[in-house]
Amino acid sequence: MNHYGAQAQKHWRTYLPQRYATIEDPSSFFSTLGEQAAEQIEQRTRELAGPDQPGEGYLSKLGRLNAAKQMAEEEILPELVLIDPNAEQAADETPTESTTPAASSTWTPLVEDPNDPWWQRVAEEEEEEDEDDEDEPQTPAR
Repeated sequence: MNHYGAQAQKHWRTYLPQRYATIEDPSSFFSTLGEQAAEQIEQRTRELAGPDQPGEGYLSKLGRLNAAKQMAEEEILPELVLIDPNAEQAADETPTESTTPAASSTWTPLVEDPNDPWWQRVAEEEEEEDEDDEDEPQTPAR
């Protein structure tokens, strides 16, 4: 089993225990999954890296290839190996009438509302700091 398979097995055992329990032969399953992940990452790395650049030095090429592999892993691993347990739970649950998209979302965007009391307090504190800075006598730099 390669490192992607071992990583998947550990992740699934920890974060996806119900899915892990349904696997009849975990060793074979994760060995195969690891090989699939490695093949897809290698293929995507080649696509992202592109052809060698004229006059490209060793370190430049190494950096380009490493960056391409990192980006490929960031794309492939969440799909095959490091599956988000929250996404799986959300797919299993059927939406009800009381569930609104905003209520089921785990992410809430930050919106700056100048009328919000918190923002008004922050603005007042910044104004006080500015006034304090103006009150302090300026000493010339030496």
